[in-house]
Amino acid sequence: MQQLDMAADEITDRGDDLCGQLRITAPMSFGTLYLGSLLFPLLSRHPRLEVALNFDDRLNDILNEGYDLAIRIGRLQDSSLVGRKLVISRRVVCCSPDYARRVGLPTSLAEIANHTCIGYANIDSSQIWQFEPEESGDEIRSLVVRSRIVLNNGEAIRDAAIAGLGLVVLPHFIAAEALASGELIPVLRDITPVPDVIYAVYPHRRHAPKKIRMVIDHLVAKLNGEPPWEREIESSNPTSEDESAKHHQ
Repeated sequence: MQQLDMAADEITDRGDDLCGQLRITAPMSFGTLYLGSLLFPLLSRHPRLEVALNFDDRLNDILNEGYDLAIRIGRLQDSSLVGRKLVISRRVVCCSPDYARRVGLPTSLAEIANHTCIGYANIDSSQIWQFEPEESGDEIRSLVVRSRIVLNNGEAIRDAAIAGLGLVVLPHFIAAEALASGELIPVLRDITPVPDVIYAVYPHRRHAPKKIRMVIDHLVAKLNGEPPWEREIESSNPTSEDESAKHHQ
């Protein structure tokens, strides 16, 4: 069956049009916020391409569940998959202005441990936040936080932070709109969480089908340079350091 699938892929690769079926899985928040809008123009240009998008925050087994392509955020561990980097996913520590007024903002990394935080349930290390080294060549700084609330979805975590329930580490692609609107404000701007990487991964094959290569190339082209969520943050008028200090007072 695998040989027949490969033969069919090689035949369809000969034309300029993309056709056939493609099953893609991706994390829920990245999928709903960006992946769909990134892919839809490509699908419009190739009406014979049939795509099934599954958005799920659990880590799907793409080999056993029959997926052709997956979007993964973090570090790649499965050696049976081929991965291609799409973009760096920067992260930010943030909270609501209301939380800053009521509780105050931490002035150092160590002070974060004294604050109520919001955790992510889908990774074992959700209670450990990692930050870039102070100096080049130093080790990554890790901090154990106290999570009053733990959720399994990034947008729900964002909404809990907007509601003033604590500090949170969020990827920019989830936090961008709330940071731009002022619903969330950055905390400790000079201390940066370790970024993630967004990958496209697919099973090892002798010949990757053209439809997979073209979808990945399309995503790389759209995310190359400055991704749309970073442009949204930069084009907004973020809370200034003076305003953050005012919230702290």
